[in-house]
Amino acid sequence: MTRTPSQETKPNPQMVSLARESRGFTQIELAKELGVSQGYLSKVESDLLEPTPEVIHRLGKILDYPASFFYLSDPVYGPGITEFWHRKRQAATSRQMRQIYADINKRIIHIERLLRATEIPEQFSRLDPEEFDGPADIARAVRVAWHLPHGPVRDVTRTIERAGGIVVRCAFPTRLVDAVSRWVPGMPPLFFLNETLPADRERLTLAHELGHLVMHRVPSATMEDEAFEFAGEFLMPADEIRPKLTNLSLPRLASLKAEWRVSMAALILHAKRLGTITERQARYLYMQMGKAGYRQREPAELDFPKEEPRVLHELIHLHREDFGYSISDLSEWFSIYERELVSSYPIDTTVAEARHQLRAL
Repeated sequence: MTRTPSQETKPNPQMVSLARESRGFTQIELAKELGVSQGYLSKVESDLLEPTPEVIHRLGKILDYPASFFYLSDPVYGPGITEFWHRKRQAATSRQMRQIYADINKRIIHIERLLRATEIPEQFSRLDPEEFDGPADIARAVRVAWHLPHGPVRDVTRTIERAGGIVVRCAFPTRLVDAVSRWVPGMPPLFFLNETLPADRERLTLAHELGHLVMHRVPSATMEDEAFEFAGEFLMPADEIRPKLTNLSLPRLASLKAEWRVSMAALILHAKRLGTITERQARYLYMQMGKAGYRQREPAELDFPKEEPRVLHELIHLHREDFGYSISDLSEWFSIYERELVSSYPIDTTVAEARHQLRAL
């Protein structure tokens, strides 16, 4: 049973906006469904007009939220700097981006609740680029700080989560956005990944987002290139891979992909960046990949399994197994319905797993 909001509280206009955007509605569309004017809804979302209980009830029905959602007082974070951080193609619409940001805000609310009774490692720190000789140097510093062995990073997701980050796969409304990363006050670094990414692109995306979080505080024209340079060095340290990036061919790239667990295209880019091939050679290799159909889909026989995020699963498992939370309890705590909880999060009712590094307070 969902808790009924107190009559002494009032609806939070930010949550009305968040609920609307998370379901992909514009103000005009939702106002039409509600049977009110856009002006009325605009005033509600601007905190100029308090919606009646009947309007809240109808909002819940249309947007598929319990009434308690509209009374939440948790902070809502705007895109801010992260609007420049996430990797996206320009074809993603503003509506899709608002929906993604709203869903991420909602998940931040849920994760913050789960973290209240636990501790996770804190090995993340922001580094001052002026103290280093570029993004590659910063990537090397992070590898050293996290005690990574020589060679490929075997599991990027596990590495980030061991350092204190949380990786979450999401059903974004478009394939045109790979990921969004957030590091909000009082929370660990959060990495929200598009669940449609193939394994090789997911690893590069995580390393790219990691670069943004440790290097960038304000947007700049060079930040995307810097994040890619960071990702390349983090996944493929120059001193180790440079001798292998000569005399490249498609069979050679396929072999290196299996070893370093990055795409053939990423290997070409890294080789060009390190100067082991020329721009002309890179274009020729890309052309060969295109003729073979590898620009859209690299050979299936080179696929490898996706890495599995663990921390969120373990947080939920901790609350269910140790704290006695039922699915109903969690859905009420999150102010979402049970069907959304089960479809959005790794709810495992049958398998008991060893815990990662979480400790109940």
